Amino acid sequence: MHSFYASFAGELEKTWARRRTKGFLLLTVLLPAVSALLLGYAQDRSAVIAGLGSNLPLILLNLYTFAVLPLFMMMTAADSFAGETAARTMKLLLVRPVTRAKVFASKALAVAAFVAALLAALWVVSTLAQGLAAGFGGASETLDDLKAYAAAWVPMMAIGSIAIFMAQWFRQSSGAMALIILLYAAAKLLPLAFPQLSVWSVFSYTDWHLLWIGSGAPAGKLANTFVLLAAYCIMAYTAGWILFERKEH
Repeated sequence: MHSFYASFAGELEKTWARRRTKGFLLLTVLLPAVSALLLGYAQDRSAVIAGLGSNLPLILLNLYTFAVLPLFMMMTAADSFAGETAARTMKLLLVRPVTRAKVFASKALAVAAFVAALLAALWVVSTLAQGLAAGFGGASETLDDLKAYAAAWVPMMAIGSIAIFMAQWFRQSSGAMALIILLYAAAKLLPLAFPQLSVWSVFSYTDWHLLWIGSGAPAGKLANTFVLLAAYCIMAYTAGWILFERKEH
């Protein structure tokens, strides 16, 4: 296990060293503060905007799960796999005394860890920003927000696993990133033409966290959706790992 921990620590360091990662973190810190100021200023002038600003953490979570976090995962997956293959640094990893399975797992786990870190940072900063601008909500509202943020991590992992799987097909990060983003946009738009597909499309569950707010959805529906998302994670991770094992780097 020591080799895996060392590989995982190395992936965390490499991911953090990228400017994109720091840029996403900076956005996560600044966006809630700016949003709280704008919404607080607008509350005195528009009842509609005041209503929208009633729960800043959830408003920002909807934005992040719809666009920001998927974009971060797609960019990170493209850089970690196709980008390193193009830079020929992947070969340096594979000559170390660590199996390909552990290298792949450490890269995937690094993506998951940074998504969790971004979600945690967004919840803390947005909660503080709303509290300073409009007053802190009650314990029940804070607990609902926390549950929503924790639940949001699950569909993000399913989408991230798919992005990692797709990144295995490319040797250039730019090509991988462009196609993954294009397919994500198409998958989000497809249910508009074929609504029946939304039940089975993992990309339709980016707002799954809303079902955990308040009384929420029935436990059976939450469990069924969790099983579906977990199945996507397992299938995409396994398929990506198999391609990584067979790929010539």
